[in-house]
Amino acid sequence: MARQATKKALLWGAFFVACSLLQPVAAEICTPPAVAELVTAARVIDGDTLRLEDGRRVRLIGIDTPEIGREGRASEPFAEQARERLQALVREPGLQLVVGQQAEDRYGRTLGHLFTGRGANIEALLLADGLGFALAVPPNLALLECHAAAEGEARRELLGVWRQPPLPAARAKAGFQVLRGRIARVQSAGRYLWLELDGPIVLRLALDDASLWAASPQHWHGREVEVRGWVIDRRQQTGVKPGFKPFMLPVRHPFMLGLQ
Repeated sequence: MARQATKKALLWGAFFVACSLLQPVAAEICTPPAVAELVTAARVIDGDTLRLEDGRRVRLIGIDTPEIGREGRASEPFAEQARERLQALVREPGLQLVVGQQAEDRYGRTLGHLFTGRGANIEALLLADGLGFALAVPPNLALLECHAAAEGEARRELLGVWRQPPLPAARAKAGFQVLRGRIARVQSAGRYLWLELDGPIVLRLALDDASLWAASPQHWHGREVEVRGWVIDRRQQTGVKPGFKPFMLPVRHPFMLGLQ
């Protein structure tokens, strides 16, 4: 069992770097990971969320698209394009849903993959157009390889969200971000490994997820990294001690954090 975990960790450690070198996505690696059910879309909310006619609200697995502006705030770049593309894709007859291993999120939304009637994975189509960022959130990892390859296509061609490079860690703010920075300090405390970047942000890695990592991030002091995920503004939380970094980004999988 330990040998299998080590082999898997080594594969994922190399995968983040290799994504930019992958060939165009092959349809066969984007096949449904489980039995699909036929569904009908009622309304598209944004580029990664929709409501079905049966009342379920579905959050697509493996992708985060730019935020639609609400309450007077402007939409993020490519947010409207992502929503329009999803609207067009789900209008095709024969829409199919595969619910994830984790079936719901904390908001009660169904977590799932969508496929067109022709069998194309909708998340991969959005990613290949540069209309979102690939995600790896355990345990819903069945199509990570497919999604990473699709994103790699868009990134090579500088499409959509990849027209701009990742932001420096010094510009971290709350919300989903792709950041680059240098690890200035590494510390283990409690159930977590903390990687402080050269900016107002610290990365939190759960020690329970250590088997996923090929090389221990404990030895990454001074290294340049690229990280993606949802940044939390800790100033809005109670109990945060003075002197701590104001922003924190939890990392659950090696795909979300890679050495540069």
